[in-house]
Formats: sequence, C-alpha cells, structure tokens
Amino acid sequence: MAMNTLQEKFEGQLARVYFSEQQFVEAQAKMVANATDPMLRSGIEKHMQETKQQVSNLEQVFTLMGKKPEAEKCPICMGLVASGEEGMKQAGNDALRDVNIGGGAALVEHYEIAAYRGLVGQAPALGMTAALPLLQQNLQQEEQTAQRLESAAPMMLQKAAMA
Repeated sequence: MAMNTLQEKFEGQLARVYFSEQQFVEAQAKMVANATDPMLRSGIEKHMQETKQQVSNLEQVFTLMGKKPEAEKCPICMGLVASGEEGMKQAGNDALRDVNIGGGAALVEHYEIAAYRGLVGQAPALGMTAALPLLQQNLQQEEQTAQRLESAAPMMLQKAAMA
C-alpha cells in the first residue's frame, strides 16, 4: 500500500508497533522460562507487565484516532524474536543463555525506542496531543528497561566467561 501522508505513515508505524508489543509479550514469557539469573528473570517479568500496559496504551491511541486497534506484521519484530529464540536454543550453558537473553532483550528495547521516538516526534505534527503522553510513557519504559539490561550485561558476561 502506498503511503502518501504523514498520517498514513503514523498509522502504519503504530500498527507495526502494536503487533510488535503483542509478540514481545509472548517472547518475554519464553525468556522468563529459560532465564536462570534471578535478576534477569525478575527484570523481564517486570517489563512483561509494562509491555501489557504498553499494548493497552497503544489501543487507547487507536481509540483517540477514532480507529479500532489494528496490528500489522512487522518484519523487524519477527527477526528479533526468531534471533532471540535461536540464541536461547544454541546456548551451551545457563550463563551463556542468560547473556543471549539479555542481549536479545536489549536489541528489542532499542528497536522499540526508535519506533516510539518516531511516533512521539510525529504526533504533535498531526495534532495528536492527547496521544502524546501515552506514547511518551511507553518510550520512557523502554529507555529504562534498556538501561537496566545494559547495566546488568557486564556481570552476566563475566559469569559466562567463567562458565
């Protein structure tokens, strides 16, 4: 489908992020089941609850636009999920699996940060001031999660190096 307006761009990006957040909730459940590091597991569990709220926030954005929530398959999301699952399968020990989970989760967060920054930037130009706080909340949660994952990475890498 051709994209001819900023509104169409925004709606397409919103639909792909909506799809992605739903997929990431499922992926996080798999990460929790495979993670052995207690801090990693609890961090993913916390963010899984945030992600469910983010889905709700996106549904509210659709409603504010007078539209039903619509998910559009996102190839970036699908690649990130497939890569994360492969990393969990290939790990030869728990410490390496935890590193793969943390690294995969960080990649997801950076994709989401970029997507939300795009939506936050476009919303004012479209006069969508009511949607802005919902999108900014999602962005802030993604940035905080990325920071936590990056802070935990050196400890998990050290553990994997000693395994």
